[in-house]
Amino acid sequence: MATMTHQETFDKGVQLRLAGNEAFKTGDYKEALTKYYHAILHLRTVGGNQHKDEFKDDANKQLLMIYNNMATVLSKQNKWERVLDYSKKARELDENNVKAKFRMGQAYLRLGAIDKAKPLLQSVLDNDPEDALVKHEMEILKQEEKKMESREKTVYRNMISKMA
Repeated sequence: MATMTHQETFDKGVQLRLAGNEAFKTGDYKEALTKYYHAILHLRTVGGNQHKDEFKDDANKQLLMIYNNMATVLSKQNKWERVLDYSKKARELDENNVKAKFRMGQAYLRLGAIDKAKPLLQSVLDNDPEDALVKHEMEILKQEEKKMESREKTVYRNMISKMA
């Protein structure tokens, strides 16, 4: 089997990303993740040190899309730790990426880290105040804050009653 050129490897990575997108659209999340994973392997190869200038930027743009897509797929499966992992990878490539911030905030919220979720989700909401998904997540966040506040009040009441 002949070795693929860097261009062929890059093109194959893009092709696999697009196949992952198609699998996602049909609800085949396992297949989507498999395609995205293989796309990452191809794109990391061409984006590596050897041909850095020639392919790195384009490979990183593709990787950013893939990491965001993987976070989306994993969110559909409620795999919040992995959503967080891929969102972080996306933000390593573009720290201001709105989709990555949203998924990261969503994952932190589902994992109970409200203090980490709030600034991320607020940043996304500030960027697009009409985004219904972000508004929904902010409502969940507010409900969680109220629950936490209520639990804290109960703890303080119990502490004071034991001291009296």
